[in-house]
Amino acid sequence: MTTRRGVLAAGAAMAIGPALAQGAAVRLVVPFAPGGSQDVLGRLLAQAAGPLLGANVVVENRAGAGGVLGAEAVARAAPDGTTLLLATAGQLTIAKAVGRRLPYDPIADFTPVLWLSDSPVALLAAPNLGVADTAALIRMAREARDALPYASTGIGTNTHLIMEDLKARARLNVEHVPYRGAAAAFNDLAAGRIATMFVSVPSVLSANGAQFKVLGVTSRARFPATPEVPTLIEGGVPDFEASIWTGLSAPAGTPPAVVARVAAAFSEALRSDLVRSRFNTLGVTPNGADGVAFGAMLREDLERWTRVAAPLNIQLE
Repeated sequence: MTTRRGVLAAGAAMAIGPALAQGAAVRLVVPFAPGGSQDVLGRLLAQAAGPLLGANVVVENRAGAGGVLGAEAVARAAPDGTTLLLATAGQLTIAKAVGRRLPYDPIADFTPVLWLSDSPVALLAAPNLGVADTAALIRMAREARDALPYASTGIGTNTHLIMEDLKARARLNVEHVPYRGAAAAFNDLAAGRIATMFVSVPSVLSANGAQFKVLGVTSRARFPATPEVPTLIEGGVPDFEASIWTGLSAPAGTPPAVVARVAAAFSEALRSDLVRSRFNTLGVTPNGADGVAFGAMLREDLERWTRVAAPLNIQLE
């Protein structure tokens, strides 16, 4: 008996080309080192999507230069559907917005395939700050004589730019203190040396909540992993949204039929019980918007962060 899944897998294999029919693997380039949240997400999707494509989807970790090395490898690969990028803003939109020198054009050199997932960031406050919610923090930061120090996970990262966007919109008197990651920032937040910061929801879920007060999240609706935490919109910042998104991209020039088949397989993988159950523990939600919507988001994301970064005079090595 022919199943829908079997038809999809067979069609995908034929559409991508004879190489897959002969057992060649599809490379899913994850531009980060093994073990991180994006690597876990990539391996999960590869496991679920492979049978739907009728191919072995192999994760290839290409860390370095903030993920730029991995993205470059995909941009230069043959546009035949056998090399894909697990894309994030760090290689595409934010990378260009902050003036990083890129060996590729993040829009022109890739074909957007599928918008895979979203995760908001959480706004945190130091326990000794004495604020109960986002509105209280905003009032304090507006009225502060001396700038409140805020942490980020690095200059030109999403946690840096999201706070600078909030600073501009809400007229906050805050000062940036960059860290090399969330762990050290959490320590200083707990000790009161840092007043506030944005950080990814997965980092919040894995950390000791006694170290900080979670004030809000940057999704439009309350996030399923933290249903008790209000959004920043509820906290009085109109239309303030930000997502740590993940997408699937292919080299520019990949045939539309190939893109459609790859998108169909990964879209069905997103709906699988395996992926949905693990996404909950990872602190992310499946998106599934098609390549057209993903491409439109990329252009909007690039415009937003370029506007936010322009007055900051960010200097990257």
